[in-house]
Amino acid sequence: MNILNYPKNELRFGFIGAGSIGSLFGGLLASVKHEKYSIEIVFFCRKAHCYEIMKNGLEIQTQGEIFKVGNIIAYENLTEVDKIVSEDPNYHFDFLFFSTKTPDLEKSLIQYKKLIDPSTWIIILQNGIGNDDIVGQFCDNAKIIRIVTSHGAFIKTPGRVYHAGSGFTKIGFSYIKSNKLRNQSIYNVLELLRNLLNSSGLNTEIVDDINIYSWEKVLVNIGINAIGAITRLRNGQLLENGKLKILMKELVLEALIVAKKKKIKLPKKDYVRIMYQVAEKTSNNLNSMLQDVLKKKITEIDFINGKIVQLAEEINYNVPFNKIITLLIKGLEKSYV
Repeated sequence: MNILNYPKNELRFGFIGAGSIGSLFGGLLASVKHEKYSIEIVFFCRKAHCYEIMKNGLEIQTQGEIFKVGNIIAYENLTEVDKIVSEDPNYHFDFLFFSTKTPDLEKSLIQYKKLIDPSTWIIILQNGIGNDDIVGQFCDNAKIIRIVTSHGAFIKTPGRVYHAGSGFTKIGFSYIKSNKLRNQSIYNVLELLRNLLNSSGLNTEIVDDINIYSWEKVLVNIGINAIGAITRLRNGQLLENGKLKILMKELVLEALIVAKKKKIKLPKKDYVRIMYQVAEKTSNNLNSMLQDVLKKKITEIDFINGKIVQLAEEINYNVPFNKIITLLIKGLEKSYV
């Protein structure tokens, strides 16, 4: 089997749910000039974003510069792709990214199933834990790659994405340990993806167990996101209230106990301290869950604190702080949805 099935050294990347983080990754990849591969980037996104990109290109704004990327194809939905697929039965994506909000993942997988089957690799670019299990219901587990990143981004206006803050990017197979791979050509896929992301300016590292980094990121979100969403406070303001700090700590400690009981092999780190440090470093941020609440959108609570509640129930363990916080966020959602 040819791992990368591309004609004439072309690589096609698709981004389903090209919102803030999907637009950032896709836009930066579209800017890569590679001596061996020509790169085609295809977005599936909201109508206004799609229209602006097709008319004027995607504008990427960082803290130091603003530049435009013009070689992105954008679709509002599958209608136009249906025409392409009917005319070209071999149409496929080498790398198909799912960068929707996590609550929309299953719906997107159903909607875009016809693109999943022929695609060579499926990439999860989302927050939360448990995403892999959902994607695994729609494709071969061996073709699922996970990206965990701390880069921040938001769409200022349609066609314009702001790179809010740099950070790490880790990639790895969801269900295959990379250091145990017998087929070097499969591992080469991760190397290719890493090299392309590095060339785009996203410093990327291949890791053996991506699940660890998914957990480490969610442990930070568990302590910050829901509390910020309920109080409407920026990350740094949460640390100014001693009692809120204690609550943030308890949420993380509960999650760590659940992780241990579920035999998640996390490195020995002070995750409460790390969570506080992230809140301090991002002190002016309105976290993503707070932004969702302010925009009256469904949040990712089921894949963060709510996931801890679910996992705890599976082992008959009580996590009262995470349970209460999850119920409160669910109540907020119900008030406007």
